[in-house]
Amino acid sequence: MYTQPLILPLNVEGTIYALHDEKGAIMGTGTREVCEVLVHIINSQASASEVREAPRRTLPRSNVRAAIVI
Repeated sequence: MYTQPLILPLNVEGTIYALHDEKGAIMGTGTREVCEVLVHIINSQASASEVREAPRRTLPRSNVRAAIVI
């Protein structure tokens, strides 16, 4: 529905806002500042997960011995 999280007012005075995700579901409510912090956290988590998804290479270690013999 949306391309990015969207902050929309819930009341006429504009004191309470709702944060909607890309599908239109409400992710959280609060003041405008709270919703902006939530968007920042979501965006930082998305960029951090892209970095972590890089393939990891493990090297075999022939000099490691087991503490318990199987």
